[in-house]
Parts: sequence; C-alpha cells; structure tokens
Amino acid sequence: MGSAVSRRCRLPPEFLGRIRAGIFRPYPFWSRPLFKVSKMTEKAEEVKNEETEVKATKSSEVTDSSLTAPVNPLARSVEVTVSQDAVSAGTESRLKGYAKKARVDGFRRGHVPMNIVRSLYGQEAYSEALNEEIGKAVEKAITEGGFRIAGTPEVVPAKDMPTDGKSDLKFEAHFEVIPEVETPDFANLELHRFVCDVTDKEVTDTLNVMLKQRATYKDVERASQKDDEVTVDFEGKIDGVAFDGGTAKDYAFIVGAGQMLPEFDAAATGLKAGETKEFKLTFPVDYGAKNLAGKIADFTLTVKKVQEPVLPALDDKFAESLGIKSVDQLKKEVETNLKREVKSRLTARTKEGVFNALIEQAKFALPVVMVRDEAARIGNEYRETLAARGLDVKNMPNLDPQVFAPQAERRVRLGLLVSKLIADNKIKAEPEQVKAFAAEMASAYEKPEEVTEWYLKDQNRYAELSAAVIENNLVDFVLGKGKTSDEAIDFDVLMGRKAEA
Repeated sequence: MGSAVSRRCRLPPEFLGRIRAGIFRPYPFWSRPLFKVSKMTEKAEEVKNEETEVKATKSSEVTDSSLTAPVNPLARSVEVTVSQDAVSAGTESRLKGYAKKARVDGFRRGHVPMNIVRSLYGQEAYSEALNEEIGKAVEKAITEGGFRIAGTPEVVPAKDMPTDGKSDLKFEAHFEVIPEVETPDFANLELHRFVCDVTDKEVTDTLNVMLKQRATYKDVERASQKDDEVTVDFEGKIDGVAFDGGTAKDYAFIVGAGQMLPEFDAAATGLKAGETKEFKLTFPVDYGAKNLAGKIADFTLTVKKVQEPVLPALDDKFAESLGIKSVDQLKKEVETNLKREVKSRLTARTKEGVFNALIEQAKFALPVVMVRDEAARIGNEYRETLAARGLDVKNMPNLDPQVFAPQAERRVRLGLLVSKLIADNKIKAEPEQVKAFAAEMASAYEKPEEVTEWYLKDQNRYAELSAAVIENNLVDFVLGKGKTSDEAIDFDVLMGRKAEA
C-alpha cells in the first residue's frame, strides 16, 4: 500500500470515532441477493485467504427487538478482516472516476488536480470502497461457513478494530440462520376433509335472501315484528347527561337484522306507531366508542312508523331485473355460484385444518428478524385495510408490533414448514393445473375466457396462480398421508350465516 495513499485516504479521526463507537454500519452489499447457500452448519470452520479471515461462532446475543426471546439459538456471527490495500485501491479507482466528472470553479471538467479531488471526495470514495470490501468479505464468510441466513446481516466494527489507519480493518457480521425444519409424522395426523352438499333448499334460501334484498315496504298499523322496518326517535343519557350519538330523529332500521344492539332491537319490537318505551342499555365492553364501552345508558324510544316488507315475485320479470333472461336460468346460475363458493370455502377450511395440524408438530425456533419483519408487514396490511375503508391513517400512531406477534409467528412457522415439505416431496404445479385453476377463478366473471387469458398471460399473475396450485397439491399430499376422514359441515355454518355449535 503506497504511503501517500494511506495518508490521504485513511478514515479521518471523527470517522474512526464513529467506527469505534459502532455507529458506522456499511450497507450496500445486502441490498441484493447474494447468499446462495443450501446447507447450514452450527459452527463454520476457519476460512483464510489472502484478503479475508473468517471466524464463525455461535452467539447467544439477542437481536434488538420487542419480539426477541431471552436467548436466540439461531444467532450467529462471523468476523472478517478487510485489507487496507484493497480499500485503498478501490478508493483510488473511485477518485479517478470522480476526477473525470468533478466540476470545480477555475478548472475545466476533467482537469481538476487530484489533490483537490481527493480533498473533496476522499471520504466518500473511501466509504464506498470500504463498503464494497466489507460486502465481499461478509459474503465470502457466510458462503464458506455454509450459513443459510435469515434477513439482513448487521455489520459492526470489531472490538479490536485497528485505529492507526494502516492496519487491516476488522468487522463483525451478526445475523440469524434459517432453522432446521423436521418433517412431521404424517401417519399420526388426524385430518378432516370437509364436505357440504348444495341442495334445492340452499338454492331456495339464497333466492329468498335475494328477494328480501329487493323488498319494498308499506305502512302497517300493527305492532312491529322481525323483518319490519321501523322509523324511530330516540334519546339516550348516561347519569342523566346526553352523549354524542345517543340522540336521533327519524332513524330507520330493520328489526331483528342485527343493525342495532340487541337490547335496542328488543325494545323496538312489539311497538305500534306513536308508542314510546323507556329502557336501559348496557354497551358492550368492547364497544367501538371507548367512552361508552361497558356503561349503562337510559333510553327513551318513540316509534313513528312501522312498515312490513313486500317481496317481489320470483318470476321472469325479477330475473330480468338482474340481467338474466328467465327465472329458470336464474336458479341455475344461483346453484352454479353456490357450488363454486362452497367448493372454495371447503378447500379453505380443509387447508386451514391441515396447516393447523402441521403447525402443532412444527416445534422449532423462529428467526427473530423474520417474525419482526412479518409483524411489520401485517401492521402495514392492517393500515392499508383501514385506508381502503376510507379511514384517515396518516395521523394514526404506529401500532406496537407485539400486537401482531402471534399472527406473525404463525405465518413464519407455516411458511418455513410448507417450503420444506414442498421441496422435500417435490410438490409442483403442472401447466394444465394452473390453466384449470385460472379458468375456475374466471368462471365468476361475465367473460371468463378473457379473464382466464388475463391471468395466464402475465408472468406475475401466473406465478401467483402456480403458487396457489402448489399449496393445494401439498394439502392433497398431506391428506393422502395422514389419518383422513370426511366431515360434513352445515351449509349455513360454512357460509358464515350461523355460528358453529
């Protein structure tokens, strides 16, 4: 290493101070996929070459996160030594590049003296060169060590980092490894393949729901009952004081439709127009308005109008109002749609049962970084869902990742397990399966052929379909290996219309 280069390009004192304090963290090398390793070792053998010395050790250091366990069995670290010669050579190469583009008053472009270029860009060039060499060294260490890393390594200066500006630099890379995932004992898995038939009753019930959705209402003089629409005035008070949202005029709702709290619904039932009723209502402890949750309110309710539903006739005219030629065709389409929806829900429920059974046997440590990142991803999904519903999330405080930890742990555990099973059992998606799946997805649309083509012609959409098919094939594989029995499920339970017993 030339002395002139070492004097001018070594880290300035304040930068060395940052290294000693552990503030400086090189970054570029892990912004791209570098670690193409297939096996993992508990402890890597020492690797030496002309520029890099590697020492791999098992570490019990805990990663900085609220989701971290007291001792992390997946934590590892490697120590690397970076040659000052290589860093200096990289610095000089970059400075030459800066010299060609530098614009300095009083000099033509490309003719700025090197000492000025070095004074302006020396620190930046050195940092870039150092980052590149650290990246090479850490990548080499991880590859040679046989580690399958999870997440992004954290690179920090070693405790014995030289500060003389001449000696080679030492760094430590801390990371977690992907755990070894053992294959579950399929033979001992108690599994269920859920089944449900679509009969004429389900078709008729669905048609009746459609008729109710298009009902008109007429005034009646009798007392209100279930399915009637009532128009009311009401006033609520807590400890004698009215509260926001507790008073309304000419408020209409359907009795027994679950639009109001049960006590309110019950109070409005059995009253004629012009009748008034006073009652107490206890707000649920998990009520959306926190200032009302768990409190008891005194309500006064006056019914102003009672209307009963008038259903349209189930005939060709009704079918035509839905864009369908005849009532017979409507019934066929309802049956087809119900069967498609039932099949989808049965598949999802069976898959969930299989995955739950697999997770019960999947006892392995999880990389903290993967759980943390997944929790953050779930939090972002939650915010996006709220935003899609029209809520203002810009000023919403960030949620504690710990809230999403159980869900994140499940996702990570399941993801690692499924990946292992797919690889070990060579589960794949045949092109014909992907095409059939695309056609099934498209069958709910008006022009299924066009939608099928839309799914298949895009590489990303095709990949998503293929992943779904592979997952379904894995479920079928596990069902074939375990103790599997068919289990009938009630139609209304499956469709979410009725709670499970």
